[in-house]
Amino acid sequence: MAGIHRIHPRRLILCAAALGAAACAQAAPDRPASRATPVYDPDTRKLERVTYDRNSDGRTDATTYMNGALVTHAELDENFDGTIDRREYFVARPSAAAGGAAAAPAPATVLDRVEVSTRADGRVTRRERYENGVLRHVEEDTDEDGRVDKWETWESGSLSMLAMDTLGRGRPDRRLVYPAGGGGEPRLEVDPDGTGTFARAAQAPGDQ
Repeated sequence: MAGIHRIHPRRLILCAAALGAAACAQAAPDRPASRATPVYDPDTRKLERVTYDRNSDGRTDATTYMNGALVTHAELDENFDGTIDRREYFVARPSAAAGGAAAAPAPATVLDRVEVSTRADGRVTRRERYENGVLRHVEEDTDEDGRVDKWETWESGSLSMLAMDTLGRGRPDRRLVYPAGGGGEPRLEVDPDGTGTFARAAQAPGDQ
């Protein structure tokens, strides 16, 4: 969020994984070592979680939960008010295809889904789904009435379709369809009758 200095969740995950491998001996230059604290199981000594105080106010505002060196989920307080605003859940990375050139080491778990409180009040209003760590689908309740009114579809890191419920019926009646690769202007399609069949919106006089 603008105006708030925070460590991106990916950096939290990477540092936690490094701690799990007994390799985070030195913190990044902009984060003193005392702000990242590993917590181990007292009996097995397996790493359970890493807590962070990103703004140095003496309170934990991010926690990465671990199963040894494997990240399982993470919780973040984005605006430092004591309420969790973002939760991330991880799954085992699919096995790499056999053969081919040797790939660089990759995390054993990848992002699977994210729950976000867009108004920073702890209430989940946005849900993101990932495939092999890549964003694919989003559902969001933008007016917090308990019903999803915005849907996003992503392809190869680019937004391919944005659908909206502008009539409060619980299903989309307008959508923007983006060209492959994210370049160019989106195409507006409408379904005013709520039948599920979209047609290209008529251009207004003077539109190109």
